[in-house]
Amino acid sequence: MKRPTLQFVFLINNHSYLARALQDTMYAGDDMSQSLGLGDLVGRSAQLRTESQIERSRKGYIATWKALMSAFPAATLGPAEKLGMFNQGFDDMVRSHRVYDIFDADVRAMLVSDATEAIIPEYEKFLRQNSDNSSEFTHAMKYTPRDLQRRINGMLDD
Repeated sequence: MKRPTLQFVFLINNHSYLARALQDTMYAGDDMSQSLGLGDLVGRSAQLRTESQIERSRKGYIATWKALMSAFPAATLGPAEKLGMFNQGFDDMVRSHRVYDIFDADVRAMLVSDATEAIIPEYEKFLRQNSDNSSEFTHAMKYTPRDLQRRINGMLDD
């Protein structure tokens, strides 16, 4: 995979599936089910390691979204140029998510939440600090924060 974001999506999705499979196959201790499952055979520590890998991958995933904001502090670029760079990176990032089908609703919600928390507050702050209403800035502002949220919410939809 060429994009680090997609590597993290892949890892989060697959480790989440494994963690759920381990959890679902652990002996419940009820009288109806006396057989041991995969979760029982590998033990609780395997599930904890898998959950830890999910958290590490989430941190990497969040970092790739935060990288979109890297042009905002640049002193050599004007606000409209910064927005242009952000827009291009954001569009590429959202488009790249179409590669994966994420069927687990919890994983989908986690990815959307992580992406939202990584960029929306910083984007809103940038708009507040640079809202000079010049025609160049207004033209470069492709997204409102609400538009970004809608795009992020739909990035994993068919």
